[in-house]
Amino acid sequence: MEGSDQRTPHTDHRMSILLYDTPLTVQLNRILCVRTVGVVSNDIDLTGRARIRDAALVAFTEQGEAASIRQIARRAGVSPALVQHHFGTKANLRAACDEYVLSYFRDHVVSGLDELGMAEPAYLAEVYASAPVVIGYLNRLLLENAPDAQGVFDALVTLTEAYLPTDSSSPLRDRAAVLVAMKLGLLLLRPFVDRALGLAASHPAGDPRISAAQLDLLNPALVTPEVMAAARRAVGTEVAQ
Repeated sequence: MEGSDQRTPHTDHRMSILLYDTPLTVQLNRILCVRTVGVVSNDIDLTGRARIRDAALVAFTEQGEAASIRQIARRAGVSPALVQHHFGTKANLRAACDEYVLSYFRDHVVSGLDELGMAEPAYLAEVYASAPVVIGYLNRLLLENAPDAQGVFDALVTLTEAYLPTDSSSPLRDRAAVLVAMKLGLLLLRPFVDRALGLAASHPAGDPRISAAQLDLLNPALVTPEVMAAARRAVGTEVAQ
């Protein structure tokens, strides 16, 4: 997932539930207390460039803009010169991380919704394994209002626009921006939600409860029965886990 994904999402209503309105959101929500992992990608043999990018995702998640090229190089097990060879500057490396995160969202919208994979145990397992550092990075980026934070937010809004129905009294861009803000707010405020539910922070028992609540709050007109049924099955899978 190193390059930009050029696939264009379809605009049928089957997709309008979007990533942010599915149980996938709740799986991603459990990352709010930044919890890093040693491996971001599933590739066994990462290229040097990908290994550096993955190390940078973790470093930026933990340290924000304070993360240095030297620290990232040490984490990746390479020399600072190799980091500069692949990316040139820290700003370019940050941009590569931003694109990786956006590609992650694009890919999971397609596999989770276009292909209705959200209810499949293998899909859920992959999300649980891959999401933590992606969401941790996104949280830190937005909370620090890093230089490219607005660009990442705007890209998520644009991604969302393509999946929302156009027949509404409010402008499409307005609805997409507000929806993204609402869903990112749930990610950022997950510890407060957990405490309101009487649970420990990021407790797995909160996942199916929040998933079910989101589905109950979702406007049924935004989705087809097929997508809603898949989402309900995914909630059942979360409960079983």
